[in-house]
Amino acid sequence: MQSVDLIETEIPVADVQLGMNVVRLDRAWTETDFPLQGFIVRSADDIQALQEQCESVFIEGRVFYRERLAKTTQSRLGKSGSKSASEPQRQVSYINKIAFDEELGNAMQSFHTCRNLARNILDTIRLGRVIDLNEIRPAVKGIVASILRNHSALLWLTKIRNKDDYTAEHSMNVCVLSAAFGKHLGLGDKELEVLALCGLLHDVGKIKVDESVLNKPGVFTPEEFEHMKLHPVFGRQILAGINRLEPIAVDVAHSHHERMDGSGYPRGLQESQIPYFAKIVAVVDAYDAITGHRVYDSAKSSKQALDILYKCRGTQFDDELALEFIRFIGIYPPGALVELSSGEIALILESHVVTRLRPKVLVVRNSVKQRCREKVMDLMSLNVEGSTPITILKEWPNGSFGIDLTTYLEQGLKLKRHDSANAEDVVNCFK
Repeated sequence: MQSVDLIETEIPVADVQLGMNVVRLDRAWTETDFPLQGFIVRSADDIQALQEQCESVFIEGRVFYRERLAKTTQSRLGKSGSKSASEPQRQVSYINKIAFDEELGNAMQSFHTCRNLARNILDTIRLGRVIDLNEIRPAVKGIVASILRNHSALLWLTKIRNKDDYTAEHSMNVCVLSAAFGKHLGLGDKELEVLALCGLLHDVGKIKVDESVLNKPGVFTPEEFEHMKLHPVFGRQILAGINRLEPIAVDVAHSHHERMDGSGYPRGLQESQIPYFAKIVAVVDAYDAITGHRVYDSAKSSKQALDILYKCRGTQFDDELALEFIRFIGIYPPGALVELSSGEIALILESHVVTRLRPKVLVVRNSVKQRCREKVMDLMSLNVEGSTPITILKEWPNGSFGIDLTTYLEQGLKLKRHDSANAEDVVNCFK
């Protein structure tokens, strides 16, 4: 169960991060140099000014009360206590309000740096060399910083796909998606950096898999599948030899294919034996794999991927985390390619808080699926009493009808992510 409230939370100025919405100070505004009663922290200079003039500030945030996560959080942090699993736990997720277009430049720089790093990591392992953590940590920190400012920008960039570089790009996407999902779960920034690192390194063992098996376009033979199932073991062997690497990164590489019902590999662990971060990465790993082009399968839509996560919750995936991920991604996330009841093809621009199934869209193909003059339509405004309603029939994978989301991103399309209100409605669509 979960409920959400908007609050103002007082935090020390040392904990202020870029993108936070400062709504009050620990003193009168007139006693400071800040001209407005409320502002968004947009630069290091803003943070320094706050540190020089205040001891604490009040930040706008969301409070999540979850029952089941009380137990998993204690497990994640290695803590024990008297709280029962059914006692609601309070988790704060700060609202970051830097706009998509403001963050896109920083996000693109962090994304390309980390994507190149993912390729270099695989090349380094292939050559028998040791991974340099001094190179990896700043790149991961940059990813998390961008996620904390506005995660939409980086999530859009994960839609850029290259079929010939799947393993590196998949590792990069899992890094980004894990950090963004961790933010949704209310993890702290240090935990997010560790989780993002786990996502980046979770599949390094694939570099030791025979290329004829790794790149096989057809169905594996039983022998080939047994060989592929060794990649978590290879990953553990590779990462265990790296000094100063967090042990949880080794555990995630070794455990991200374990299942809640004990049928996973390589060790057949039970639910209670699987690390919390490995459960998170398992959900993210599956979602990105399903929505991406693989050598043995074409990309599926976000809705299809979320359907699979929902159906496999409690058996393959942690039940609570699967539902939370569905809430996080949403029914029709910005960037989704959809077919309307009019036959037209459109990109989702923005979802409305109340009428989530009637978003604002950009029409990019006409009713016979041909190029047309692009136009913005608000399905909520069109679906008024007495008019013929226009609805969404289905979602299509990126690349359908010759439409590449990368093109629109490069053209500077300003897209906004839907609000997370009415999250239960999202989950209900998958029942």
